[in-house]
Amino acid sequence: MVGNFTFDRLLWSITFLLNTELVVLLVYRKNHRVFPFFFIYALLNLFQGIVLFESYRIWGFRSTVSMRVAWSVQGLVTFARAVAVAEICHRILAKFRGIWGLAWRLLFAAAAFISFYAWTVSRGSWPFAILNLDRGLELAMATVIVLLFAFARYYEVGVEPAVRTVAIGFFLYSCFRVLNDTILEGWLHRYATLWNLLGTLSFLASMLLWSWAFRRTQPATTFETGLLPEDLYRTLAPEINARLRELNEQLRHFGHAEGKRT
Repeated sequence: MVGNFTFDRLLWSITFLLNTELVVLLVYRKNHRVFPFFFIYALLNLFQGIVLFESYRIWGFRSTVSMRVAWSVQGLVTFARAVAVAEICHRILAKFRGIWGLAWRLLFAAAAFISFYAWTVSRGSWPFAILNLDRGLELAMATVIVLLFAFARYYEVGVEPAVRTVAIGFFLYSCFRVLNDTILEGWLHRYATLWNLLGTLSFLASMLLWSWAFRRTQPATTFETGLLPEDLYRTLAPEINARLRELNEQLRHFGHAEGKRT
């Protein structure tokens, strides 16, 4: 028992140090200006670690107060992670305004539906509401990242290496959270210690990926009103870019039509 407790504290210390290093690295490389929502998410992760450590120290690991604090902070961090994933989508799709206009509406609608569903099936229990919200949003984030990469590959949309690495970190962690939350719901009390251990390990792996991604200063996104120049289209996959332009224009018209109706 003492050995497990020492190992847990060691993992927590390593994760906290890596999280601090990530925040400092984002500021030092000025990437907090390029990825502001990811920076907020990293700060909230740091805040979560401090709050949990203090609550466990004061009230104990299995106290009711500590559980309420942990679940409340987890809900806030999960929401911040979802916004950070939306920022990654915006980074890739922002120059296609019609496509991004549809994408952010779908993301918002999915988040609202998942929040409503999580509260409905929680049976009045705040921990189970956060658990279902966490699982639903993590599943949505993993799905969005897969669809985003599939879209980028099909239409040959360039994805920066740093953005790809950050997205992979989100995807791996979200997949683990979905599986973990599903198991946790059935064996909440017996599985709690192992859940925290595995969650720390998966988060540690994602933290290493994010630190690697932001080791260099990332360029600010250039938001363009149109696509690439026509002469470049003739050189680089004209058929694919034509389909992409047609899709983008259709979605822009659709967005304008919806705006006039409201």
